[in-house]
Amino acid sequence: MDESQNLTASQLKTIITRCGEGTKLICGGNLAQIDSNYLSAVTSGLTYIVEKFKNFSGSATFNLDGVVRSRLAEFAEKEL
Repeated sequence: MDESQNLTASQLKTIITRCGEGTKLICGGNLAQIDSNYLSAVTSGLTYIVEKFKNFSGSATFNLDGVVRSRLAEFAEKEL
């Protein structure tokens, strides 16, 4: 599920609690690209689930550095 940084904790809970046995869910996102005026890097659902799932043996977290779509996206991420 891409763009998870734009979801609330409640929205992600709704999605995750409906996953059936054997489901694999990957939540990706960039906290620098939150498009909601009501969310921040601290209040994003992505931040929430990373924190809540850190002790769950069936989960993993990884961070990528330097992945950008384009020079335009990189500029907008920094300046907007």
